[in-house]
Amino acid sequence: MKSNKKKKGVGGTIKYLIMILVISAVLAGSGILLCNDLFALAKPDKDITVTIPEDASVSEVSKLLDKSGVINYGSFFHLFTSTVYKDIQFRPGMWTLNSDMDYREIVNQIRLTSKSTVTVTIPEGYTVNEIIDTLVKNGLSSKQELQSAMQNDTFNYDFLPDDLGNQTNRLEGYLFPDTYEFYLSDSADAIINKMLGNFENKLNSTSDGKSLAQICKEKNLDVSDMVIIASITQKESVNADDMYNVSSVIHNRLNNAAEYPYLNMDTTVVYAVGHKNLTKADLKSDSPYNTYTSKGLPPGPICNPGMDALKAAANPNQTDYYYFVADDAGTKHLYAKTLADHNKNIAQLEAEAAGN
Repeated sequence: MKSNKKKKGVGGTIKYLIMILVISAVLAGSGILLCNDLFALAKPDKDITVTIPEDASVSEVSKLLDKSGVINYGSFFHLFTSTVYKDIQFRPGMWTLNSDMDYREIVNQIRLTSKSTVTVTIPEGYTVNEIIDTLVKNGLSSKQELQSAMQNDTFNYDFLPDDLGNQTNRLEGYLFPDTYEFYLSDSADAIINKMLGNFENKLNSTSDGKSLAQICKEKNLDVSDMVIIASITQKESVNADDMYNVSSVIHNRLNNAAEYPYLNMDTTVVYAVGHKNLTKADLKSDSPYNTYTSKGLPPGPICNPGMDALKAAANPNQTDYYYFVADDAGTKHLYAKTLADHNKNIAQLEAEAAGN
């Protein structure tokens, strides 16, 4: 009997030691995982846009960052932030963070350090250069800093083309036109990321049913092609309703490239040559943006289109139109299926202009 008790005692001790070792391993593993999250060790490089509400608490921000994938352990972030930063306040609005940022980087980007803000409206159809001029005019960064960031900084968004290049206009089409509230202390990179993040939100929004991203996927339409079509549609249209017919002409020509290899859009030539009053020489210019001499779509967008143009690009009216012409005032378009009808429309508008 004594021998059996001794064996049971030894067995219990071994089980206890094993349990201690298992718990220690779990705690050590948890510590490693928490450290990885705190210092952003071996985490993916992905830009993530989050919207921080007004007067958000540390707890609310921690949960938001955890849910969005910026961090993996919201409770640990809460503990860290509450311990290291006293009476911290966060900057409300939309911010683009990266999942490979450590906790200090995240906090320093979204904490409230200055309440000096400026509201800036970026009109639909503005080019990158026009946006830069608008931001500079409103006291946000310098032209050199904005141009450098546009040209050289890394922006990790799935919707951006893989071959962005290193031109100042490489983000053309993706700086979503909207009214923004910027902090005067914002860096050029933060300003650009806010606009790119806004584009990402609009692209994936399901407020009107299917998102633009879903529609593009179903129609086998590249997002980059949709943005190019939207940018041309934005510049060519006289109003939001007109955009759906303009877009249909572009799509019809692209879908019947054997008969209509060229889009013949004046606005793409304007983008290429830099002025509006086009000459015959301009229309013959050798530029990939000249859709009179280069087949198909231009290599990139010609402006930053708004939501109406993006919707029209993804969902054009179903028409047989291959031509359109605008009156001199740019207040209406006449559409045609054939070149003969198109010439009649031109003659009609010229007669109307002469009569006035």
